[in-house]
Amino acid sequence: MSNLDNLYPMLVIFSYSLVLNSMPPLLSSFRELFNISIALSSFLPFFSLAGTVISNIFTGIFLNKLGIKRALLTGYSLTIIGALIVAFSGNYLLSIFGLFVFGLSTGFGFTGSTTLLSQAKNPNFGFYHGAYGLGGILAPFCISWATRSFGDFRNVYLMYAMMFLLLTFYTVTKNFPILQNVQGGLSLKGISNAFKNADFLTFLSLLILYSSAEIGVITWAGTVMKDVIISSYVAYSLFWLAFTLSRFFTNYLEKVMPALLRTTAIILGLTIFLFFWLRNPLFFALSGFFFGPLFPYMQKNALGKIKKEHLTLFNGATYAFTSLGGSVVSILMGMIIERNIFLALIVPLVIIISMELISLRTGKVK
Repeated sequence: MSNLDNLYPMLVIFSYSLVLNSMPPLLSSFRELFNISIALSSFLPFFSLAGTVISNIFTGIFLNKLGIKRALLTGYSLTIIGALIVAFSGNYLLSIFGLFVFGLSTGFGFTGSTTLLSQAKNPNFGFYHGAYGLGGILAPFCISWATRSFGDFRNVYLMYAMMFLLLTFYTVTKNFPILQNVQGGLSLKGISNAFKNADFLTFLSLLILYSSAEIGVITWAGTVMKDVIISSYVAYSLFWLAFTLSRFFTNYLEKVMPALLRTTAIILGLTIFLFFWLRNPLFFALSGFFFGPLFPYMQKNALGKIKKEHLTLFNGATYAFTSLGGSVVSILMGMIIERNIFLALIVPLVIIISMELISLRTGKVK
């Protein structure tokens, strides 16, 4: 596998990022279209993330049997079907089903592209994760363009279906490495054994908490913010720009802030508080800079301390359980926002404080 083949996994994760990161800024549009409450609209991202949990568990177990090419093509097919359902349905329940189908596709795409990247001679995981941030930056512009050009925001999903159709055609013609004794299968017995390891449990808990706070805030930011100074679409793009840049500079930030998790968590908590209090989109955009470096920083520490025989299992469990945590927190915040927007702030703040306390208590990551 040549160095140029680093670009294909980046293209895959970027394409999925566009679809995933279109949901938060579109929640208000879905509510208006279907005339539903905030609480009911929370089921849209919930079922998408639920599909992600299921597919990551399945793909983790069966990727070796499926092979990378078949796994990716399965994911692309599910993405196209899900996107078309959302684009053409005028029904709330059908839209939920379409987003669930798309969620099912993500396990094949994420696990398949990550495994493919790991086969490269010089895999660049920094730029791989950066491609996900790039998708977040461009998603609001794709929504604006599709709405302006075709008159209906749902047509952005039609555009995504066409994009994945082109990706399917290219993938059919592409050769992929054959997996030989690839580990990483996810099993309940393996998870049970790994949970007995303190390092495994600590870092998995931190990553679940982090992802839950991040997904919850991102999902509902469009509902919380007022269109002052900048629009919500611009705020989301600025959030992902700050998020992506800080991920690229994680190593530098770690040097200038030795206690990166503890310092960033305090600043992040303050920033989120100001965002929910003032509802100013600039504070949401700023929070992206402090969310960005936490995942790669904690993951780097985890990979250095977790037993080698648990590493592949840890990666598989991380994909599944961070999505599950995000699902639970998103729907919980949606129910609270229905009654009081400011009180919904309690959920991410409690999560961030919990991360701080775990870090202080264990000393495994500062």
